[in-house]
Amino acid sequence: MSTITPMDPQEVWNRIHYYSNRYYDGLSALYSGDHKELTRTARTDTFWKRRGKCRIHVPLGSDIAATSANLLFGNAPTFSLRSEMEDPDGIRQKRLEELIGLCNLESKLSEAAESCSALGDIYMKCRWSRDVDHPALDVVQPDNAWPEYTFDELSAVHFFTTLASDPEHDRYRRIYECYTRGHISMAIFDGNGDILGQRQPDKILEELGYAAEIDTPVDEILAVHITNMRPNRNFRSSNLGRSDLDGLRDLCDALDEAYTSWMRDIRLAKARMVIPVDYLRRKPQEMLEGCSTQGMWDFDMDQETFVAMDIDTDRVQGNPITLSQFNIRSAEHQQICDNLITNIIQMAGYSPQSFGIGINGSAESGTALSIRERRSAITKNKKQLYWQAPMEKILTAMVRMDAALYPEKSSLASDVVVMSFTDTMGADLSNLAATVAQMRAAQAASVETSVRILHPDWGEEEINAEVERVTKEYGQPITAPEMLLGDFENPEAGE
Repeated sequence: MSTITPMDPQEVWNRIHYYSNRYYDGLSALYSGDHKELTRTARTDTFWKRRGKCRIHVPLGSDIAATSANLLFGNAPTFSLRSEMEDPDGIRQKRLEELIGLCNLESKLSEAAESCSALGDIYMKCRWSRDVDHPALDVVQPDNAWPEYTFDELSAVHFFTTLASDPEHDRYRRIYECYTRGHISMAIFDGNGDILGQRQPDKILEELGYAAEIDTPVDEILAVHITNMRPNRNFRSSNLGRSDLDGLRDLCDALDEAYTSWMRDIRLAKARMVIPVDYLRRKPQEMLEGCSTQGMWDFDMDQETFVAMDIDTDRVQGNPITLSQFNIRSAEHQQICDNLITNIIQMAGYSPQSFGIGINGSAESGTALSIRERRSAITKNKKQLYWQAPMEKILTAMVRMDAALYPEKSSLASDVVVMSFTDTMGADLSNLAATVAQMRAAQAASVETSVRILHPDWGEEEINAEVERVTKEYGQPITAPEMLLGDFENPEAGE
């Protein structure tokens, strides 16, 4: 049983509600692009707060979040076991890989990374049920959870999940979960959209197949809190993460305003002919004798460029038909939009080249591309530090849960999972080959190390098989620079 007393559910709910209003709601509006949410979360006198029609939102926020997820997990990370026990047959490693596949971990990592980039935090929790024969991982959005830290160590995680809702009558039923070391507490609350409400009897939990108090088979917390970056500039003393979109709302609003103005120019620049109303075709039924013709002119939709004006044709000198078409300030608008997009991307911590900006179709070497995308690479490496430790903790807890619940299938009770990221920045194979050649020539790398550098996405079996093939085909490689030319004074020395 845990010795830590977690926060009260009502206090947790108040904190989530306050923080969502102050931070998550505005970021979520940028990420989703929902016009109502953009208007609701906008500051006074900004573009989205002002009245207007045909406003356009440029979904750059969602593009930044998706690009961040691609940089982190575009290539799936590798997972291995660290244990004092030997695994000559690879049975425990195979079970780990099986669990990762059953959990659909690769897609969940991509999903979690995108939300984490947009909102600043994400949570993962381990669950199990009678219906499946393995533990699983769930992704929980940050506006439905709250972390509790003790001396900078995660001591509890609180979750709220909506079980049933009636938005028309503003009624919600939520299930509350509190994860601590070796223990999970649960409760059900009935309230509305803003208020948590009253706690319901525990028998409702039992009817749903849950228990109010659960002792887990392992001593770890079966949940983790993953931050995007730190510190959070608005809540510097907290352990909450910082969104990639933090502080960019004004620039994003300016981009939406510039794009809306551009589209307005296009609408205004449509060709129009100002003509007297008498030139329009009359309705056939109005041509009969004795019928009033006032206001009975017909507009032909096939001639939508006509604009009828009440013009006295007898007093007009010259042609009464006037052509009207304004210029489209496309170059000016494009320059403004490009400048805003570039600044937003850079302030989010990325290189414009990661978004296909500034490449102009040119093919670059891996070295040149790496230099141009250095900003994105630095941001990616920082984020990996915040992802690695929590993911190793939750996966270690998962494999130990697997060993405790299904001992006939698993023997991972004492193992620790190690997570290794793979390069997603598109390293050039020719540069890698040159690097490996130089290392081999300097006798600074073995055949196995060379294979690992050239094939970072391979598993242990593939690497071992390739090393065996290389050694068998070429024998013991002779790579020292002085031996590459042989010994010309004593030819037999090279034999």
